[in-house]
Amino acid sequence: MKFSTDYVGVWALVTGASSGIGEQFARKLAERGANLFLVARSRERLERLGSDLARVNGIETRPLALDLSTPGGPAELLRAVAATGLFVEHVVNNAGFGSAGPFASLEPTREEAMVRLNAEAVVTLTRGFLEPMVRAGRGGVINVASVAAFQPVPYMATYGASKAFVLSFTLALAAELRGTGVRAMALCPGPVPTGFQEVAGTTRPGKRLAELSAVQTVERALGAYQRGHDRCIPGFVNTAQSVASKLLPSSLMTRAAALAMHRLGRTGNATG
Repeated sequence: MKFSTDYVGVWALVTGASSGIGEQFARKLAERGANLFLVARSRERLERLGSDLARVNGIETRPLALDLSTPGGPAELLRAVAATGLFVEHVVNNAGFGSAGPFASLEPTREEAMVRLNAEAVVTLTRGFLEPMVRAGRGGVINVASVAAFQPVPYMATYGASKAFVLSFTLALAAELRGTGVRAMALCPGPVPTGFQEVAGTTRPGKRLAELSAVQTVERALGAYQRGHDRCIPGFVNTAQSVASKLLPSSLMTRAAALAMHRLGRTGNATG
């Protein structure tokens, strides 16, 4: 099924828009003429970004400073958008964060907040925005997962599991939406230099073979989205990793991941 490639004048919403992949989604959508709801915790960053995008691209922007990891945060966002009376045609659920280290040593409240943001918020926002799209017969949702979704990730157990949920949820949704004019796609990037890894303590010197920039990741994602794909795994190495996870025994992949993570001494928390 062919999908519209015209973003000019339509409204899109990007969560986690103040930096990294979310910021690049906002920039690339603005370049294509979309008006934007920009969602993140930092009002100052959002207002600065929104002003810049409006000035350069001649679009409208509406910054919404909200913490989607708090109970009721996603519902508050849905109410705020509904109050404008505007139809959101494209949603990018990008907001999320990770933690690293032995699960038993991590802060419980932060792990719970991660599940709320990485998984629960995706469900709430997708459900809230999807029904009007289906009625209109156009639009779609991009949910940002990760290559971590393809296998268990020891020392990042909650993060990997939350992204596996996003992938499974989105693929199921894409199948349900066939023929409606509405699409759903899971974006599964590998390492992207956004500050996420530095805060998490998950970096090592030098550029990784699998690493793409946030700009490259978003450009490939929007291309796949326009073609109606249900998933996008940017980069050959990341694609190979996803294939290996299907062909090799799960126990072997998990042991390999545990060894790699343990050697790098994964500890800490990250937002992204």
